[in-house]
Amino acid sequence: MGILSKDDYERSVHAAWVGELQGKAFFDALARAASGEEREKWQTLAELERVTGERLATLLRARNVDLSPPEGAGELLAAAERYAEQSFTDAVSTMRPVLIAAIERFESLFSQAPEAERETMQFLVDHERALLRFVDLELSGQGETSLAPTRALIEA
Repeated sequence: MGILSKDDYERSVHAAWVGELQGKAFFDALARAASGEEREKWQTLAELERVTGERLATLLRARNVDLSPPEGAGELLAAAERYAEQSFTDAVSTMRPVLIAAIERFESLFSQAPEAERETMQFLVDHERALLRFVDLELSGQGETSLAPTRALIEA
């Protein structure tokens, strides 16, 4: 991502906000299809998406950006159904490349954020890193501590 104009920056932040709304819906759908500990994990990830989305919405409102609800829920729910058909470990593993790409996009966006918005944009990056840490801990057999980074951000 090269240097963004003000409009392109706002569009990118708006796209990130939409992604958080979609991420929450995605994890909520996975939670509904799961039970026990797995349900709790998906619900916690959905909560992190909600918290991150609220922070981005506050930033966008301050810029007077329209926060119309996004479309495309049908594709999202179909993707959640495909994830839910996998084992928990496979679903978590499938998230890894998506998260790495998001971290790269959001680090670039952070680097272009005005000083007054850097804290929010850092949170956006940090939340993706926490999700990646969740994935890595789950895949390394440390599921009992996998939500610690996520919970720390939710409580921040």
